Formats: sequence, structure tokens, C-alpha cells
Amino acid sequence: MFVDHSPLAAVNPYLCFMPERLYADIAVPSVPKDTLTYAVPDGLHDQITAGIRVMVPLGRRLVMGFVVRSHHNMPEFAVKAVQQVLDIEPVLTPPVMELCDWVHRYYVCGLGEAFKAALPQGMDVDSERHVALRCNDEEIISRVVGRSRTKAMIVDALRTGELMTEEQLKKHAGVKSISAQLRDLFMEGVVQIESIIERPAARPKTALAVRLLPPWNSSERLMEVMEMMEKRAPKQVNILAALWSRYRDGQLTVLLSDLVKEANASSAQVRALEEKDIVEVLEEEVTREWQVRYAEKPKAITLTADQKGVLSAVCEAVDDTRHLTMLLYGVTGSGKTQVYIEAIRHVLAQGKQALVLVPEISLTPQFVYRFRQAFGKEVAVMHSRMSVGERYDAWRLTRAGEYRVVVGVRSAVFAPLRDIGLIVVDEEQESSYKQSDMLPRYNGRDVAIMRGWFESAPVLLGSATPSVESWHNADSGKYRLLTLPERVDGARMPEFEFVDMAAARRQQTLQGAFSRPLLEALGECAERGEASIVFHNRRGFAPHTECRDCGFVEECDNCSITMTYHKDRSVLRCHYCGAARKAPVVCPQCGGTRLDLVGTGTQRVEEDLQQALPKLRILRMDSDTTRRKGSHDLMLTAFGEGEADVLLGTQMVAKGLDFDRVSLVGVIAAEQSLLLPDFRSGERTAQLLTQVAGRAGRGSTPGTVLLQASQPQHPVFRFVADNDYSAFMATEVESRRGLNYPPFSRLVLLTFSGENEETVRNAAKLYHIAFGKAERFFTMHTPQPALIGRINRRYRYQLLLRVEKARDGDGSRLGRALAQAEEYFLRHTKSRSVHVAVDVDPQYMM
Repeated sequence: MFVDHSPLAAVNPYLCFMPERLYADIAVPSVPKDTLTYAVPDGLHDQITAGIRVMVPLGRRLVMGFVVRSHHNMPEFAVKAVQQVLDIEPVLTPPVMELCDWVHRYYVCGLGEAFKAALPQGMDVDSERHVALRCNDEEIISRVVGRSRTKAMIVDALRTGELMTEEQLKKHAGVKSISAQLRDLFMEGVVQIESIIERPAARPKTALAVRLLPPWNSSERLMEVMEMMEKRAPKQVNILAALWSRYRDGQLTVLLSDLVKEANASSAQVRALEEKDIVEVLEEEVTREWQVRYAEKPKAITLTADQKGVLSAVCEAVDDTRHLTMLLYGVTGSGKTQVYIEAIRHVLAQGKQALVLVPEISLTPQFVYRFRQAFGKEVAVMHSRMSVGERYDAWRLTRAGEYRVVVGVRSAVFAPLRDIGLIVVDEEQESSYKQSDMLPRYNGRDVAIMRGWFESAPVLLGSATPSVESWHNADSGKYRLLTLPERVDGARMPEFEFVDMAAARRQQTLQGAFSRPLLEALGECAERGEASIVFHNRRGFAPHTECRDCGFVEECDNCSITMTYHKDRSVLRCHYCGAARKAPVVCPQCGGTRLDLVGTGTQRVEEDLQQALPKLRILRMDSDTTRRKGSHDLMLTAFGEGEADVLLGTQMVAKGLDFDRVSLVGVIAAEQSLLLPDFRSGERTAQLLTQVAGRAGRGSTPGTVLLQASQPQHPVFRFVADNDYSAFMATEVESRRGLNYPPFSRLVLLTFSGENEETVRNAAKLYHIAFGKAERFFTMHTPQPALIGRINRRYRYQLLLRVEKARDGDGSRLGRALAQAEEYFLRHTKSRSVHVAVDVDPQYMM
């Protein structure tokens, strides 16, 4: 722990005004204001520069902030002083700071929050107030404590002589707040209070390593000593032999843990060699790297004429060193990934770096494996399943220039690359690029485009199913359109078959979730030695339980949503707040025993399939089966090597997988996403079905896709079956134009939440009134309860704005209108318990 013992903190955090004194504008996360101004002590002048992190006083605490700029402009008010500089050199480069400033303005979040998002998790530095007893005079203590029970409890706890945190003292005193009592005790000199800066969770890791000392690092001298020790210390000889073997290969040090394992020796025997001055044991920094356990047989790849044409256009853009956004529209199996790899080879040959963004669900072991096969140790991986240490090492080694290619999810858009030659955004249409549950609520694809602008680098968006927004931008000439219209290796697009589930239910021919044609196709596929993928986008066993006697349905106590039954543990689980309870055997309302499990999740689909075709080897892949680190890799390796006949799962199996042996894809409920009350439901359904269908027929065996649907004649299914995504896009763009939905307007969703429904409703109404008084560059809907009206004990209301792009291109007018609305709200209410979340360009309206 680092203790702040500076004279400024001990005496007075305020500094008087002096001419030519240096000041710094600091962006502090969680502070709505862009920056706060602090004085810079003389001893820190040389260390203060933009992009550096510092610790500054805020209220009674020390908090982390980012230096935005330094200047000599004397403020008109007294300011506190910077207390500590945390970095030797800036953690944010100037282009990344510009990018964060854009994020802060466009997505309407604090500048400090935007800067914080650019760093990996675990780099936050916090402080905690620690209290110690300072006075031993019982007469003074008795006078100051008086009749206050809380003060007496505080003093009593501190008599041990140890430092205690404010939280520990609150717990000891059994009260919610001790601020006033601590202030009195401090002012009277009874206690002293220090802010202790805690070590961040993310920091370099060290381990003990061993190296040979001169002159024993020459073969002749080492052989001499090994011959002398051979009979009386054979284990030490093994250690020296292992060290020499590594030294000869250019490895100067070996981790102690690896060495004793390789030599079948103990650390005591290494220490014995150290005492003889033959080896040295030292601390060495070790790199924590995400290990991919997936492996596949290498393929000989020859680019098609279409791939060569696209590659030429991308390389031309790289050489031009100007920003250009390109949309690569390539059908599934057309070889987009190989185009990315070849383009990045060209980028690296120019001495530049590359950033590749992939949605979480598509960051498959296959994708990472192929990039590491192409670029070896120059590839850093960044995603949420990595440990804090792994993410931190990937970030800091990228910053140090050891990695030239970064492959990661949306947060990797801020990776500290210093000379970007190309940015690739794969599966650009994916909604998971949008961060919706925390600040800043940014879209990784759009931020990547802006990073390309700030870095003067081309951006390549790739997809078999582009978003309506990107399609329209390419169609209007804003983006350059590149196409891969055919699959590689002469593979054909899959054929589609439909099963009318409404008719099958009437005829009573279903076996659980499966129609007879799908079961027959799965059985025949396995008999031929081919593989199948079965897709169902709902995990668990059943979405809800219902009492047949009284109609009671189990709902979450915290959320207005039914609880999903998970059969493997016999629990009901809420997929929103995570609450779980034992599944009942009788109805909690009427005591009846006729409880139905209604609906179908992947667990039930697996059970139905195993019962219908018991010889099938099934692998189920969803968030329940892939919780353990590396499980995703092992499952896909097993499936690729033929250890399973069927890969069954949620969206995890729909995208990014490339297996030649898959000839059949079955979709359990094709219209499931069509039923959502969202203007994007048609687009998402077409994208999802096209993507999952694209897993079939990638090798020499033709592919078949069998869709089970209650409305098989729906127009969306026709477009998908005809492999005519461009016709679907043309229809969808015109529909959006008529309704003035994106891309022809910008949506802004305000979600109000709090524990009291009436207070939340009133807050939404006040904002609605305030927006009605603002300059009109938008249309506005009346506030409504959210579709899921309560999550985690907080009621939710929503207010939707539709902004005219032509009148607010950069979002500055929206920012001003939101600030005015907040000011109006605060003037007309005493409640501060309502949280207002602003989501610009929301992906989900629920």
C-alpha cells in the first residue's frame, strides 16, 4: 500500500494563488463535469503531461484522474493540489485521448468515464481513509467523546493502536455513517486520518528464475563441475544439464518452477547451487498470456480471383495512408478471414500495426488460432474471459510495442497501438459491439471508424449480413463497397427446407422440440459420417413453470420476468439479475402438484434429441456449459476431430465456425426473434438465420438447412432461403425510410430506474416536460414503462427521442438539451434516487 505522507496532504490540500503556478485540468471518472482544475506542486511539474494518471482530492477521498492539459491560467477560485503522479509516461496516446473526447461528446458520458474505458479492467487506483488514535490523554478523550456512543465506540476500537478503515469503524459502531463523529474527533486532535492509496488489481507478475553464472556458462567449465558432482549430487547435475540445454538455445533464464519439474529436483537443490556461486536465483517478470487450446489440421490456401481483387483494394487503401471506410460484403464461406490475414501481412510489411475487432460470440478459438498461425507471437488477444492479469499484460506489452496485431472484442478498440495501418471490424452488424449496461454506452464498430479517422487509417468492415446502417452508407457512397459473392473451393450455398410446425402440431407428429423430417435428416447425416449443427437461441430447460390447476407462473422476486428452469441443478434462475431458487414440487399458490414446464431451452432440446436418437453423440454449447476456462476451445476441438455428431447450442454455434464436415444445420424455432417488439427484429432474424445456415456445406459435401417455423411463408424466410440478402436489405432500407428509423434518424433512449415506481414515473414525466421546452431538433414519444418493467428491484420507465441527423450531426445539441433537462429535473424534485441512463443509438429497446 502507498501512504500519502506529503506535506500538502498533512497541512492543507488548498494552495494559494501565485503567479506562474502550474495548474492541471483533470478528468475524474464518476464526475459529470468534463474536468476539474488542480494546482501542481513544484516537485511534480516535470511529471505532469496529458494522458498521465494522478491522484487528486475529491471531497474527503483521494481519487484517480487523467491529466487532460496543463496551463498557467490562474482560476478564479481556490483549488486543491495534485497529490501523486501514478505513471512514468502517459497511459493514453494523443489519438486515443481525441477518440475518448469524441466518445464523451457523442455518447453523452463523463470524459473521465471515457478515459477509464480505454484502460483494461484492474488498472483503477482507489484510496481508503484509515484512522488511528492520536491522543492518549484520557481527560481530553472523555471531554471530546462526551455522551456520544458512536464516538466512544470509535475510540474503543482504535485503542489497539492499529490503523482501521472507515468501513471497519462503521461496522464496529453498528451505524451507517460516522463522518460527523470522525470530523469532530479529528478537529480536536483525538484521531489522525490518512488516505492510503491501494495497489491496483492489475500489475506485473514476477516469479523466481535461475541462470548460470560466469564462468560456468561455458561448456568446458560446466562439464568439469558436472563430472565432479555426478556421483554425490546427481540432482544438481540434472539442474545444470537442463539450464545448459536452454542456454544453448538462447534462453538465458529458466523459471524455477519449470526447472525443478524438468530436472526432477527440488528448489533446495537449486539453492545449493546458488550457494556455490554456480547459478543465480533472481526475480523475473513473467507474461500471462491467453492460451488457445484449439488445434486443427493446416490447409493449403489459394486466394480466389474475387479475394485477390478485394485484397488489392484494401492494400491500396493501406498504402494511401488516408482514412477510408470499406464494407466487405462476402457470403458465408467466401474467405473473408483469409483476406483480413493477407491484408495484415501487407500492413506489417509496411512497418505498421493492425487492430482486428470481433464480437465476443465470434471470437472463437478457430479465429484466434488462425491469426496466431499466421503471425505467431506478434498477436495479442483481448477479451472478457481473460483474467485481469492476462488482459493487463496484453495491454502493457502492446503499449511497449511487443505485439503488432491486436485481436479483441469491443474494448480492444482503445488498444495502445501507436502506428495503426489497418482496422478490421469482423461481423460488423453484431449488436454485442454495443455496450449498453455501463458507461460509456458506445458502439465498438462506430468508435473503430472514428479511431481510423483520428489515426488516418483505413477501416474494413466485414460481414455476410451487413447492418442496415452500413449497407445504406455503402449504397450512398459514404463507404466503399467490396464484395465476395461466391464461396471458396467451389463450395455451393446450402439448400433450404422448411417444416410447418403449426401443421406438425395439429398432426401430432412432433417428438418434443423436433419434427420428423429434422430427426430423420440428423440420423442420416450421422450414418454418412457427417456432422450437424442444431441451433436454438434460448438456454436452460424451460422458460417458465406454470400450475395447471390455478395458472400460477413462477416470477423473479427482483424482476418482472419469469424464471427459467434449469434441469441439471433443478433450480429456477432469473437470466437478468441472476437470482436462483430450488424448483418447487408443489404450487406455491394453491398447493397443486400439476406443474408444467412450458417452452423449450437448449437443455430440453438436448434431452429430446437424445431420447429420439440415442446413438447420436451430442455436444451442447451455451453459457451454462462453457463457464470453465478453456471449455469452449476443447468442445470445438472435439467436434472438429469428429468426437461428436451434433453440435447443439445458442448463438455460440451460429457464427465464426468453419468445419468442412458440417453438412446439415437445423433451426428449432426460426421465428423466435421475429416475435420481439423491436423495429430491428426482421433484420436480426435474417442475419441470424443466414449466419447459422452458412455453417453448412463449406466443404465438398453439399449443405442443407432445415428450418422449423410456425409461419414458414414469412417474407424474411423467403429472402434467407433464396440467399438474396441484398434484396432483403433494399426492402428493409425503404421500410426504415418510410418510418424515419435509423439510418435516417438517430435514436436516443432514456431509461429511468429506481426502487419507487411513482418516483421513477414522475422523473420520466419531468424530463418529458423539459424536452418539450427545448429547441426542437427531434421528435419525442411519451414516457412508457419499459417492456421489462422491473429489474433487480428497480422499476424502469423509458423515454425515446428521434433526432434529425441533419440538424445535430455531432450530437452537441443533444448534449445541451440533456443538460438542460437534467437541470430542470433537479429544480423540480427533491428526489435523488432515480438513475437516468442515456443510450445513444440503442441496439435493444427492452
